[in-house]
Amino acid sequence: MNQAIERLNRELSAMSPPLEGSCLCGAVTYVVSAAPVWSGHCHCRACQRLSGAPFVSAFSVPAEAFSYQGEVGEFQRPTASGNLVTTYHCTACGARMFAKSTGNAAIVNVFATTLRDPRMFRPVGNVYLSDAANWIDPPPALFNFQTMPPRADERSR
Repeated sequence: MNQAIERLNRELSAMSPPLEGSCLCGAVTYVVSAAPVWSGHCHCRACQRLSGAPFVSAFSVPAEAFSYQGEVGEFQRPTASGNLVTTYHCTACGARMFAKSTGNAAIVNVFATTLRDPRMFRPVGNVYLSDAANWIDPPPALFNFQTMPPRADERSR
């Protein structure tokens, strides 16, 4: 497991800040000033329905390291755990940009396809493989979870 953690840290640190991105029309831009703490693909039904794709690729960053400019709209939905996820999108073109959860307010999840250079994205995991579309093979990853794994600070409880 230590080798996997070391590789996780290498992959995430390779996404070196600043990470910049925008919506499709460029009306909303963002800058991330810290390396991600997680990255991967979510296969849950909500992400599938919101994106129209079999999974959504995103990376998680400390909230204090994330800033954006431009007008965003919000869509809020409950999760299976009872938390609320708010997804933020450009009010001009509708592109989904980032999301926040009441389950961990210290984190912002940024949609990888909005990166100025999407080649910077280094996914390390898959979540909600139990909902994965049956017509694709999930991308290879270091970590694979059937649902959402508990946060690191919750595992020791």
